[in-house]
Amino acid sequence: MLKPNATGRPGQRIEDTITAILEEDPNQEELLLQKIKEGQIHHLEDGQIYSAILKVLTSVEICEQDSESIWNEIIKNKNQLSLCMNREVGFRVAVFDYFTNINKKIKNPKVIDMKLFADTEKLILVDELTRLYNRRHFETALVREFKQSTRYNQNLSLLIIDIDDFKKINDTYGHTTGDEVLTKVAKQITSFLRMEDTACRIGGEEFAVIFPQTNEEQAMIASEKLLEACRTIQLSGKSVTFSGGIVSYPEKVKSCEDMYDLADRALYTAKYSGKNQIVAYSNEKRSSLRFDANLELLFILPDKTLKTISKNISVTGIAFDTEDDITLNESFDVKLRESDSHQEINAKIKVVRKEEVGFHKYHMGAEFLELSSEDQSKLSDLYTLHRYKSKMSTSVV
Repeated sequence: MLKPNATGRPGQRIEDTITAILEEDPNQEELLLQKIKEGQIHHLEDGQIYSAILKVLTSVEICEQDSESIWNEIIKNKNQLSLCMNREVGFRVAVFDYFTNINKKIKNPKVIDMKLFADTEKLILVDELTRLYNRRHFETALVREFKQSTRYNQNLSLLIIDIDDFKKINDTYGHTTGDEVLTKVAKQITSFLRMEDTACRIGGEEFAVIFPQTNEEQAMIASEKLLEACRTIQLSGKSVTFSGGIVSYPEKVKSCEDMYDLADRALYTAKYSGKNQIVAYSNEKRSSLRFDANLELLFILPDKTLKTISKNISVTGIAFDTEDDITLNESFDVKLRESDSHQEINAKIKVVRKEEVGFHKYHMGAEFLELSSEDQSKLSDLYTLHRYKSKMSTSVV
């Protein structure tokens, strides 16, 4: 289903398609609907297409329920004007007359060349460096696609991408090289995705891809292929990689407002569980993969230091056994120490699970509350190390 696309822009707006058709033949507005349907690029119902055409011609937002009837009224007005003038009156003249004299939605009109207006509008919606759509368009497109998916009971998936170690790339090679990396990643996205997919640059090194009519499994396959394609970008013999998070409607999310947040949570998991991977959001309460890790765990208390050995770790927490009866929901400053690498991580944790497994022996589960950027990076490295040490023998806890 998700095949590489060699031409065109992923997620091209229907407004851009309409403008392109009008550029080819400015005097055939009545044939727009037929040409759009024949192109089969945009999966929209008639009301949405009429609404989009009217928006291109007037910049007026017309609701879908009214757009087709207004279109027919404009055609009727065109015929009446032609009859009165005893000559053919252009469709756009009829539109102008309709919205200024009959249905007065335009109070103070201004005539401007459509291509000039479209080029100006794109400056607002397109990222100058990568030529992908920007965050402003992303937010609009996500709402539009979500409404479409809910209306027709279709799948919708969202991928959030963040280039791994991008700050290090800028610090090592300079911002010019950093910009080149961004441009190359954007080029891979543009060339690889379908026309109906929408690709945007939504932050510094962060991108988003909206996959209409795509479930989680299909989005994961497409995203993995995109990750593989981006690995062909080399810096000093090393591949550029990214981490990504996916969420899908209706499998894992029920509202448009939650889509970005949940995809971003999945991205966080991918980032701090080794990078260079795609993770699908899980709505299970305990969704972080834990790996066996016997780390020295020191609880730094005002009057003493408690010492134990961890059982396993994840990107969100740690499990350990102790003979001390620690209170549930109590918070501690701790130090994690890895015996082989001597790596140390300072963190604040909160005990969220407690189970008495013997006389004066407890099994505890704690979540990380505070980690500095440096300690987050150390945790990611440590997590990756023990993930491979465990030979991928995992459990969900």
